[in-house]
Amino acid sequence: MANYNSFKKIDSEAIIDDSVATSDIGAGQVTTAKIASGAVNADKFASGSVSGAKLGSTLDISGKNVTYRPVVNGDLGTGAIAGTQMEDGAVIDAIGYTPVNTAGDTLTGQLVVANGTVLASNGNPASGVRIDGQTINLRESGTDRFSINSSGHPTQSNHPAWEASGRGGWRYGNSYDGANAWRELDNMGWNFNTSGGITTSNNCRVTVPVAGYYYAYLQTYWYNDSNSTNGYTHFKIGLNGGNGELSGGRTNHQMYAYGLRNNHAPGIMTSYVRYLNAGQYLTPLPYFGGNQGRHHGNHSYWCGYLIG
Repeated sequence: MANYNSFKKIDSEAIIDDSVATSDIGAGQVTTAKIASGAVNADKFASGSVSGAKLGSTLDISGKNVTYRPVVNGDLGTGAIAGTQMEDGAVIDAIGYTPVNTAGDTLTGQLVVANGTVLASNGNPASGVRIDGQTINLRESGTDRFSINSSGHPTQSNHPAWEASGRGGWRYGNSYDGANAWRELDNMGWNFNTSGGITTSNNCRVTVPVAGYYYAYLQTYWYNDSNSTNGYTHFKIGLNGGNGELSGGRTNHQMYAYGLRNNHAPGIMTSYVRYLNAGQYLTPLPYFGGNQGRHHGNHSYWCGYLIG
């Protein structure tokens, strides 16, 4: 009978119950020659027990079915996938549409953008075209300057324009430094309302901020005291305080109240369209034929705006 002393001593380096742990395998000790054909499958290894350091530099897995985990974001370095490595149409199929080339491209079909989006250049993203519901807006530096609503109505902000109502009672030529001359209506106490950079001076002058064609209009209520022929007026709008405002240098000579029968001159008004340079000004500048003609401040009106 065998006794205890005939058995080999069992220590910590012995393999018990066919169990091989990670710590039992030295680095690089498992090579192809050490493994019998078909002997190793996934069930033979505890999870994580065989790392890259446990394998030899050469391991033949030809003819074997290898299962890989999915590729995740951390597996790909920056710029790892170039355009040449993509299958033709792969990106388009993935996103569902053909993207626009930032270097310049041509679109076909309808371009749909989110409500309130501004189509702008990268140099000035606060200016461009903004679509707000059924309204289209031209935007400049974050402010809508020109809009067209669903009914086709255009509106414009900060457009150069003015309007002014006169104040006070009757005024003769002597109220403006004498009759028988062209006189600025600078003693009217005009109440001005302006927009778009229009400025006023000398109690009646209107200076334009930008070049373009302007429309101006002037009207008043005129009374000929004695119905005489010298109670008339040439009612007009002056350019830069002088005459020659019409095309070709002519001066407008509309005549009202020349020899009336009942003192009242109907329809005293004049209008004016002209191209103006920035900094030029318009002014009410009628001619008083004598001191028998007078007009009323409270019934006078002076207005205009930029056409384009």
